[in-house]
Amino acid sequence: MTANVFLFSTVLTQERLSWIDQALKYYTQPRKSADSPVASEQGVPGISIFLTGDALYSLNEAESRHIWASLLSMPGVRIVCNGDALAHRGISLDPLVERFPDQVITLPAGKTGGSTSFWSEILSAMPDRHPNSPREIGWLLLSSPYMFPSAGDAIQCLSAALTLGYGIGLYGYLDGTHSCHTGQITGDRENIGESLEQLAKLAAENQLPCSLMIHRYSAAARGYQSWDDGLGTVGSSFLIKPAHIRDAGMMIHKTGNIPVLFSENAGYSRIGTAQQPEKNFPATAPVTILVTHSPYSTEYAFGGIAFAVACAHQGIRSRVIFLEDGVYALTGEHRAPGGDEAVTLPELIRHLSGNTGLQFFTLSPSLHMRGVLKNGTLAAVREIGFEELSALLFPRRAENGTGHERILFF
Repeated sequence: MTANVFLFSTVLTQERLSWIDQALKYYTQPRKSADSPVASEQGVPGISIFLTGDALYSLNEAESRHIWASLLSMPGVRIVCNGDALAHRGISLDPLVERFPDQVITLPAGKTGGSTSFWSEILSAMPDRHPNSPREIGWLLLSSPYMFPSAGDAIQCLSAALTLGYGIGLYGYLDGTHSCHTGQITGDRENIGESLEQLAKLAAENQLPCSLMIHRYSAAARGYQSWDDGLGTVGSSFLIKPAHIRDAGMMIHKTGNIPVLFSENAGYSRIGTAQQPEKNFPATAPVTILVTHSPYSTEYAFGGIAFAVACAHQGIRSRVIFLEDGVYALTGEHRAPGGDEAVTLPELIRHLSGNTGLQFFTLSPSLHMRGVLKNGTLAAVREIGFEELSALLFPRRAENGTGHERILFF
């Protein structure tokens, strides 16, 4: 049995919807083999797309309507929308609901009476945990609080997880480190730091595990002064009390052992037929990193690759797929500005080629759409089409005996 789940909270472009549509078309094609996709498992549709935040705007955009219609025409596809986020943005789904009444669902962000909430529904749709993995839910926070809504989404999701008896973890990476800064003063807005402290307190009261970690290098780059806390890691007076600064290895070790790791845009594939783990790779869910941003305007491209490398060093099979604007990392000859010793992204990829458990791919249609070619020296990066992308994102068999795979957008 297979169930695939996507969560989107940032702008869903026509391009992103198009490659998801094309990949799912290959995935949902009838197969004669015994492991062909099944539309539902115990009432959970085969493909669930959860939308909140600005991702909801795409449902009403003229350029995207035909893609949503194509997606919803496939077997086992449903859309679940955050009703509070819809109301906040004044978005009406009436035309789509009239056409696909059983496949377009709206749920409140929090429980009202006996109703299911948006966040509890996505938790119920997530993959069953491996017998050896803990009953925990994590959130990889990439963006800063207040400027972006992901921290608030993380708190709502983790709060729902505690209610359902899950342990929780929030892992600040890149600008997500700021969520754990002490002394936040927000006026009428939700105070993210205080909310995280409340979650930690609630977890302790219910004897459930709670981890609040921020990435050591990300913290140092942002001026978080720290000291050794006796565990070979560091603490800081700049952090709320439950939070700790940890190096990449410890953070990946923690997130790698939990079955579900959310982020502002993330996906999961649950697969019924799993292979036995190889000797050097324990039963930890593989990670696919989708690099969708251009290489130098933000930290996302470098951050995504660094995350994949850290996973591979922890024995987690990792793939990096460059698509959308991420393909610009692979084109032309990159030269750092005069006197700048910073490594360019192509240099980094060439340096990492051959690493055990780490693979690089790029989506050819993303290159063609931009009229560019992959740099011929990047032999480690294999060009793929929609069919191969589908096989990577929606595999028929799971690696490492876990029964599911994880997808993170950078």
